[in-house]
Amino acid sequence: MNSRTTTGLVAGAAGAALLVGGGTFALWSDSATVDGGTITSGTLDVELVGTPQWQDVSADRADSPHAIDLETFRIVPGDTIEGRYGIDAALEGDNMVAELGLAVGEASGELIAAENGVSVTYSLVDADGAPVGNVTDIAAGQTVEVRFVSADNSAKDPALPVLPAELTGEAQYTVVVTATFDEGTPEQVRTKAAADLAGLAVSLDQVRDAGVVDAS
Repeated sequence: MNSRTTTGLVAGAAGAALLVGGGTFALWSDSATVDGGTITSGTLDVELVGTPQWQDVSADRADSPHAIDLETFRIVPGDTIEGRYGIDAALEGDNMVAELGLAVGEASGELIAAENGVSVTYSLVDADGAPVGNVTDIAAGQTVEVRFVSADNSAKDPALPVLPAELTGEAQYTVVVTATFDEGTPEQVRTKAAADLAGLAVSLDQVRDAGVVDAS
C-alpha cells in the first residue's frame, strides 16, 4: 500500500476516534432562574392627634354640652366636665393583632377626693361615641388594654375592632376624661382648690398568644 495512503487512513481513524470519545459535542441542556420574591413586613403605629377639647356637660345646664377653656373654667359642686383626646392608630399584617394600652396616672391636688371633691374617670369611645371594649369609667391610676386587629386579619378575628393599615391623621378613637364635682360638698369645702390631671400614655403592642390568630 502506498505509504501516503496508509498515513492518511491512520490519521482519519485517529480523528474519528477523537470525535467519538473526545467530548467536543455536548448533549442538549437548558437553564432558567426564578425571582426570589420580596418579603414585606407589616406595621403598627399610634399617636395622639389634635388638641384636647373640654366641655361642660352638666345635666342641668341648658346649653350642655358647652365648650370651655380649662385654664379659665372654675368648677363648682354639681358640675361635670369632659375632656376629649383623639387617638390615631394603624395595623398591617395578615396575622396582626395588637393591644392598645391606656396608662393613666393618679390625679393629685386638694380638689381630688373620694367624697366632697372631684372624681376623675376615663373611657374609650369610637367615632360614633360607643364604648370600646371594657374601657368605661376607668379610675385614674389604672392601666387597661383593648385588642384590635388589622384589616388583613379581620376575617380571622371578626369580633375585634379593625384598625386601618396607615395613620389617617384624624381621631379614630377618643379617650374621654370625665371630672365630676360631688354635688353634696358642704359649706366652703374644696373652695379655691386645684386638681392636677396626670398624663395619659397610649401604647400599641403586638400580641401573639394561643387563640388570637386562626391559622385555617
